[in-house]
Amino acid sequence: MGMKRTYESLFGRLSVPVLLSAPDNIYYSIGFSTTARRPAQIGLNVVLMTKETTWFVFPENWKPLVEEQEYDEKVILIPYPRTAGEPAETIVQLLDSLREDGCSHRLELGFEKERLELELYLQLEDALRRRGRSIHWQDISSSLRRARLVKSKEELQAMRKSAQVAREAMEYAKTILCPGKSEMEIVAELEYFMRKKGSEGVPFTMKVLSGENAARTINLPGERRIRPGDVVLLDFGAVVEHYASDWTRSFAIEKADSRLIKMYELVWKIEQECIAAVRPGVSFAELMACAERVLENHPLKPWFNPYLGHSIGLNSQEWPSIVPGTDMVLQKNMVITIEPGIYVPGAGGVRIEDEVLVTEDGYEILTGLSKEEFVIRGEGDRTIW
Repeated sequence: MGMKRTYESLFGRLSVPVLLSAPDNIYYSIGFSTTARRPAQIGLNVVLMTKETTWFVFPENWKPLVEEQEYDEKVILIPYPRTAGEPAETIVQLLDSLREDGCSHRLELGFEKERLELELYLQLEDALRRRGRSIHWQDISSSLRRARLVKSKEELQAMRKSAQVAREAMEYAKTILCPGKSEMEIVAELEYFMRKKGSEGVPFTMKVLSGENAARTINLPGERRIRPGDVVLLDFGAVVEHYASDWTRSFAIEKADSRLIKMYELVWKIEQECIAAVRPGVSFAELMACAERVLENHPLKPWFNPYLGHSIGLNSQEWPSIVPGTDMVLQKNMVITIEPGIYVPGAGGVRIEDEVLVTEDGYEILTGLSKEEFVIRGEGDRTIW
């Protein structure tokens, strides 16, 4: 799914040249990736865009790979030698060709403030300094984030495919979760399952957290073995046609005490109330208020995590996040996650997360199970190798 973004569609009325080096932004702007699947290593490839022309600057030994992909007619391919000072020297030469006033010593250049690698930044500064010139850096991160916020028809098709693979994996997870298996064993089985179903990788480190580990969501899966009565929190996604999916379910293994059942029922209610509120024009503050109304006077409120969700697309977690103080209003064709969670130290944690597409008059859930249940009894022996 090649991209054909115009300068105006990305940056509006901006008039300065723009430098893009983050792999996902390069893919978003011109459609290039190192394979047909995932973006390239950061810093090796650079896109320089103006209203009239787009230059794609890449290592010369990548020429066969670059030339086999399709681009808009405005894209000019510029290979650079793998020598010291590159790709900065090639970029500066291109910037020189754009100067209208040959006497100007200062260049205006848009860049991704949050993504530009320090090494490339220093190379560019050094190359210009040796020419007696300097750069006025203009951050374009906000424009780029907003352009990526609303998804095209092609992007939504890819995201539905990605969500479908993850959904099948979650259904499969219900059959293999059982006492005795370690968190890492479950991770390995689920990743292999998704690869077999067409996932190009995983968009983030998969989380399979059991028992007390589920109360500390910054944890990573380890060798802890699942026990009867544990809550196991599964947070993972797939990658299909470059686009990520991300969702979470929490399951009690074979049995659950009353505390855990109450946690699950509360989190489920919060998620359903917040999803029901999704439609164009609703603010993130209103979504947070939905959660607060369900939590009002509830004894578990102190353990509620106010992180309610985020946008999603080429990356599993994109700007903006649904947290207190975020000034954002939902628009048609945005895709967000709704992921309330309650985490009680020593007892465990419950999080439920779904991907939600904002439609013209409401929402569409891209994830979701055929049957929602909390207590499960996995078969345990359904490994697929």
